[in-house]
Amino acid sequence: MNGKTRFGLLMPLFLLLYVITNGCSATEIREEGSNDPLQGMNRVFYGINDVLDQAFVEPIAEAYVAYVPGRIRTSVSNFFDNLAYLGVVINDILQGKIEYAVKDTGRFVVNSTIGFGGIFDPATSMGLERHEEDFGQTLGVWGASEGSYLVLPALGPSSARDVPGVAMGFFTN
Repeated sequence: MNGKTRFGLLMPLFLLLYVITNGCSATEIREEGSNDPLQGMNRVFYGINDVLDQAFVEPIAEAYVAYVPGRIRTSVSNFFDNLAYLGVVINDILQGKIEYAVKDTGRFVVNSTIGFGGIFDPATSMGLERHEEDFGQTLGVWGASEGSYLVLPALGPSSARDVPGVAMGFFTN
């Protein structure tokens, strides 16, 4: 299945997920200034995430920092950041930020070529600044409300509007 077909099949699913989770935000706010109508579920997922973090993520991260040299860690981080940067370009376009889309495309091309697949980040030294745009922000530009506060299993805190953005991030990465 090619990327366009997969996108065509998954996009309606992401939008349906957004509508369902955003519908939860129509419930009454419990505390002044709080938007956590799913507090019980969020507390359960927070507890699960905390256990997973302490049992698996933290020891792996500590070992990674202890045994992998800093330059290699930076190169690995640069590589994955560069791969994910296509999502930034797509969201620039969807938000109508054409100037950023052009600059961010340039950043991606420079790091993918001169930076050897993104292992190095020559774009920053060339003045091509990094921007952060995601699908949740795009939905906000399109007028979607933030929705309820959510704690996602294994992913952490988010909002109803950002859930499709998390899914789109997996798709575009």
